[in-house]
Amino acid sequence: MYRLFDKRSRLLYVGIAFDPDTRWAQHAAVTRWWAEVASKYVEWYETRAEAERAEVVAIRYERPIYNKRDSPEPYKGPTAKRGLALPRRIPIKDEIWETYQMVCAEEGLTVDEDITRHIKKQLRAHRAEERRHKAELRRLASSDD
Repeated sequence: MYRLFDKRSRLLYVGIAFDPDTRWAQHAAVTRWWAEVASKYVEWYETRAEAERAEVVAIRYERPIYNKRDSPEPYKGPTAKRGLALPRRIPIKDEIWETYQMVCAEEGLTVDEDITRHIKKQLRAHRAEERRHKAELRRLASSDD
């Protein structure tokens, strides 16, 4: 479990991660508040379940500024660098998602940006194929005349 503090020692965020450095890179890539982080504290637990329980307790009683889940007073403002969007439900295994987030962060992209880029590429390819198909139909129709 880790705690992130600002330069005035205010608790900004509490989270858990097997690899805090990777998780922090993800925060740096996608959160507006990351620039406020001045210090970090890591507390190790024997199991993830223990860490999850400790995280809930820490969030409820220590009231970090930017935590939303499990907080008695969830942060209401935007936390994402490019604003908040409604999440879409796509079932992806956690280990795949975590690796994907890390790859996006290394490329300087948010997951939203990378997925949007991929979708736009797919749509461009689909539209190009539709244009080719229509052109072929016009060519065939004109050759029948």
